[in-house]
Amino acid sequence: MDKQSLSFSQTLFIGRPAEDVWVALTDKKYVDQYYLVPLGNEKINKGDDIYYGDEDDKMISGTVLELEESNIFMHSFKFLQGEGDEAETFVKYTLEPLGDMCILHLTHGGFEEETQTYHDICGGWPIILSGLKTLLETGETLPWPEPEDE
Repeated sequence: MDKQSLSFSQTLFIGRPAEDVWVALTDKKYVDQYYLVPLGNEKINKGDDIYYGDEDDKMISGTVLELEESNIFMHSFKFLQGEGDEAETFVKYTLEPLGDMCILHLTHGGFEEETQTYHDICGGWPIILSGLKTLLETGETLPWPEPEDE
């Protein structure tokens, strides 16, 4: 396998126009409903730092690398807790209009090998993207299981 060639990809058909999906990917009030940690940024602009988590407990950081409204959103990605010594990777969302629907292509790449971050994102992205699709198509969030009493 070539260096930097390992990635996670997922494609979703979403029953909403690309403009609606774009808002759900870039607007904090929507992201906070389906992403596993809240979006720290109120506004997203190309070149800006981006983070997920709370101001005092940031979990993911990066920089907005590409931003083409209703089409492409790409940012670098680095876990700040646990896997801190791993290389920065990237997340790229691409939207493709399909009538009143759209196709969302997600690629999280830039991995040199199967790191802990790679395994974490392979489990996390399907949950996040299912939450996004459910929210957009039903207006409801996924039901998160209650923690079990120990």
